Amino acid sequence: MSFARKLAAGAAFGALAFAFAAPAVHAQQTTAAVRGVTVDDKGAPIAGATVTVTHVPSGTDQVVVTNEAGAFDARGLRVGGPYKITATGQGFASQTLSDLFLNVGDAQRVRLALVPATELSEVVITAAKKATTSQLANVGSRTTLGRDEIDAVVSVKRDIRDIGRRDPLANLDFVARGTGPSGGLYIAGSAPRANRITIDGVRSADSYGLNTGGLSTNRGPVSFEALEQVAIQAVPFDVEDGDFTGGALNLIMRSGGNDFHGSLFSNERTTRLVGNQLPIVGFTNNDVLQAPLSGFRKVKNQIAETNYGVFLSGPIIKDRLFFAASYEKFSSSDTTGVGPIGAGFANTFNRIPGVSTGTGASQADIDAVLANWNGYAASSLLKPGSVALVEPILDEKSSIKIDYNITDKHRLSATYRHAFSSVWKRSPSANSISLDTNWYVQPENEDNYALQLNSRWSPDLATEARVAFRGYQRGQLPPVGQGFANVSICTDPAFGAGAAFSCSSGVPSINFGPDQFRQANVLKTKDTSGSFVANYTGFDNHQIKLGYQYRGMEIYNLFLQAARGVYYFDSVAEFQAGQANQLSYGNSLTGTATDAAAVLDYKVHSLLAQDTWDVTDALTVNFGVRWDHYAADKKPTLNTNFVNRYGYSNQTTYDGIDVVMPRVSAKYNSDWFELSGGFGLVSGGLPDVFLGNSYGGTTGALTNSFAIRRATNGTLSTADDTFVDTATNQAIDAATGNALLTINKASPSFITNPAAVAQTLLTADSASRRNAYTNSLAPGFKMAADWKTNLSFKTTQFGIDWGIDAVASWSEVNVAFRDARARRLTVNGVQQLTPDGRARYDGLVIPGANAAAINASRTALGLPVVANADLANLGLFGDIQAYNPSTKNWTRTVALSARRNIFGVDTWAAYTWQDGRQYGGISEFGTTAGGNSTGGNYYADQGFDLDPNGAAEGKSNNLLRNSLKVNLSYKFEPRPGWVSRFTLFGERRDGRPISFLMTDPAGGRNPTFGVSRDDALAYIPNLNSPDAANPLKFVSASGTTVFFDSQLSVDRLKALVNQFGLPMGKIVPRGFGKNPSVDRIDFQYAQEIPSPIRGHSLLFTVDVQNLGNLLDKKWGVVKEYTNSRSGGVVVNAQCARADGTAAGSADPTCAAYRYSYTTASPATLATPTVDQAASLWSVGMGLKYRF
Repeated sequence: MSFARKLAAGAAFGALAFAFAAPAVHAQQTTAAVRGVTVDDKGAPIAGATVTVTHVPSGTDQVVVTNEAGAFDARGLRVGGPYKITATGQGFASQTLSDLFLNVGDAQRVRLALVPATELSEVVITAAKKATTSQLANVGSRTTLGRDEIDAVVSVKRDIRDIGRRDPLANLDFVARGTGPSGGLYIAGSAPRANRITIDGVRSADSYGLNTGGLSTNRGPVSFEALEQVAIQAVPFDVEDGDFTGGALNLIMRSGGNDFHGSLFSNERTTRLVGNQLPIVGFTNNDVLQAPLSGFRKVKNQIAETNYGVFLSGPIIKDRLFFAASYEKFSSSDTTGVGPIGAGFANTFNRIPGVSTGTGASQADIDAVLANWNGYAASSLLKPGSVALVEPILDEKSSIKIDYNITDKHRLSATYRHAFSSVWKRSPSANSISLDTNWYVQPENEDNYALQLNSRWSPDLATEARVAFRGYQRGQLPPVGQGFANVSICTDPAFGAGAAFSCSSGVPSINFGPDQFRQANVLKTKDTSGSFVANYTGFDNHQIKLGYQYRGMEIYNLFLQAARGVYYFDSVAEFQAGQANQLSYGNSLTGTATDAAAVLDYKVHSLLAQDTWDVTDALTVNFGVRWDHYAADKKPTLNTNFVNRYGYSNQTTYDGIDVVMPRVSAKYNSDWFELSGGFGLVSGGLPDVFLGNSYGGTTGALTNSFAIRRATNGTLSTADDTFVDTATNQAIDAATGNALLTINKASPSFITNPAAVAQTLLTADSASRRNAYTNSLAPGFKMAADWKTNLSFKTTQFGIDWGIDAVASWSEVNVAFRDARARRLTVNGVQQLTPDGRARYDGLVIPGANAAAINASRTALGLPVVANADLANLGLFGDIQAYNPSTKNWTRTVALSARRNIFGVDTWAAYTWQDGRQYGGISEFGTTAGGNSTGGNYYADQGFDLDPNGAAEGKSNNLLRNSLKVNLSYKFEPRPGWVSRFTLFGERRDGRPISFLMTDPAGGRNPTFGVSRDDALAYIPNLNSPDAANPLKFVSASGTTVFFDSQLSVDRLKALVNQFGLPMGKIVPRGFGKNPSVDRIDFQYAQEIPSPIRGHSLLFTVDVQNLGNLLDKKWGVVKEYTNSRSGGVVVNAQCARADGTAAGSADPTCAAYRYSYTTASPATLATPTVDQAASLWSVGMGLKYRF
């Protein structure tokens, strides 16, 4: 045989290295693996051959010996490459496969064919190209981006979720929601809070669940420069994967090698590099019946962003000890939207009566009112503050990673990461002159430590041991600290000018001092984890994995409302006189806020086992099971009043929960296609706020609160908005009232703590204390768990790489929320219904001097009477409880993708279709705190139809029916060393679903539905068929009767029905509407400039976010109708009598609905919100020095 033929034969055998692949073991993993077989030129296995796997940059070797079947397995390898694999055997020429790149979680399978040494001394084969997504040894759908692909991602914000957008099954919500900076990453329909984000195996998501975007810090916890690879996967099936029900974002940090490499970069963005034209939306005179507004408005931006950083890696001891370190800092400013007139603000405060001479309030006008504060001794402790035009945004992150090759069989890596971000939060408006002492800064600190040991104990046994610790702290800090009360001053000149306890229309109030939520607010968490996994390959065609994982959470959450007090003065004159009109106060029963903090911990112990079976060279199957066991030692404080109400305890925790998760996956390769997929149960990942809000202040046993108001006739009364129905207006003695509301201006103490009698009121055995709302988990609560299945088909035909990915998910155990205190409304034992057939709950307010009188009236009306005197009238508050409903959630997602190089342009496109339904479940919004609240908690965000204390099954906020993505990348070298790259990434997707709601204007636990929530799915009468005798009356074929308060209200509802195409004569299904489609085109130009120093270069980049908007201000605008968590209110609805008059709060009659616009605004619903940050084009310019 000639040398050329021998070489060709060896190359042919070596080329088979990329033809076969085993299933990936992609979990919370940080390493890669190579599996394979050595054979002779006749295909017979070679036992005892030595295979050396070398990571070329670091010179790290792992040496293994083939077994009797010629098989070998090398694990715990660094991600990336290049690698070379050399096989030698007695009597055979060695073979080397070079330029092999490995991805995180991969078990790349190779076949090495050795020829007799008499024919050839060595065969060297160069891999044709890097492994790409379509060639990876994955089970199921996954996108992996390496260093080059990460550099090409357009991300002005340098947000790791911009990387996640590149997966066809993932979508990034651009709209800023809650704590932002966006609504998060949706992977195959999952909510951002259900996803798992890990960095070098350490969980780095917002585990407590207060950040809507799912990240632990505002701009992400790690620098782009520190990343080696990022993997996005819809359904990880390996048994090492746990603590999630969504998708997975796995980030691997770079390691050092034998050569020094580094980069220094700087990115800039200024006001001139950001768009300033937004469409004008709304209606003339804010009336939905008048012409819609059009045109564009110029917005004021004041942007001066700087972003710089450094990365450095290299050897400490060549071939043995390496390091990689990064540092990045970002600083910018956030513009305040509203401020004093003449101070450069885009919008201004309303004028102060009797003070302002212009069209708005100036700083001098504000100072004139606040001059009265100088008469208080408390002014020496608290200065009211001012209104800054801009406030700083800061973000800083650093990391260091040490890799130590102890021997060729043991490798140790240690990682430390730190991330810090700080943003200002404030909400001034035309009617609310909020000074900066009323604002707060939100700092977030995260520190992560990880240590990992990968060991090869024998040719058949490899282990991986890892321990990690994560500390996280989130603050909400007013610039003056949390130790002061809040002061609100209506700027009406005299008492009684406006409605009780509110200003006249258009008259602003002045607010200073920490708001009610920022007077006792601290969150700290500690996450300790560890794992030990062993892989054994001593069985023919089987790899056995056994392991144990541990996770321990410690949580400290302090959150009390009005812990220092909130004072309201109804006029400037009363502020001057020191006569407060209302005080709201809530605190620990001990008077020390920290005594009511939620302090808890829990642990998760996981056992896992998996068999990877190579059925044939083309087919590999995984069978596995994972068992999670939860343990929690600390229980919530027992609330005996809760026990008295329901007969069971509020102390249910995760303790004793067990979840057994079977999983199976497989992969089949043929000459022309690759098919993989799996099926299994996943569980966990619930935000810790679910459990945390069953502890501390929200147990109802450690705190109390009250509100005292000065009556308009000069007497004093209580009106506890949180725990006592304001209609009772129970009297309080004048001495107590004066002590709290008549301020001793000579004493500074009231601004830090109210008078001592306030604590006496809190600790008294009162109805408000006994009825304090209590959050809890339902007895027998189970951890959320979903069945997931995934199928991925890939092939190359006609020069195009084709892909089909399908994911389906349905809940085995779902989570929803209910008010345990809600009780059905019956009259003489008959369940009462609303006109459209919904069950009514008891929200009636029966007058009476005491419980006996109330119950006597209830008996006369045929209403049930309860033994608990405190619950004769239920009141506003509720006991919000997480439970497991029988109704399940489900989603289906299918993505079609294609990639081809067209005239040098790497072209990729993907279309994704999705459908699904949700009942309750986890959205990206809300917590469970605030049992008295109609907003801000999951209970009030579920939407309801026939059961006001349940949830409505329907389209969720996560559902994006259709999406299309295109990526074009062109790279060329116009002259040696001058590499140019153009990248364009565009997407178009359907808007989020909209739910249309109606609400009782009474608010709270209203008499119509009897629950403290405002998310009733709207009933729309047939507006084309009014009653012949009464044009304000509409009766459907089913008998549902609706009256309107006026023809104007009829016309307004008609306008909304026509605009959104709402169905009539029925309840509008959840998620019936759809927001406008979202279009985004991002572009990057990168130019590499060679340096005279070999290996050094400059990289100049221009990132254009929302290129379409740069080209035409009409394009790329992101608009949404109602940014509400649950939907938009279409109309107000009250129970009415048969003649159409509103039934009172004490009348169980509900013969018809009475519709009005008492509090709802049709123009608000009909006007989309334009998200400024998401809609305006933006250009970031960067310069990077690399070596």
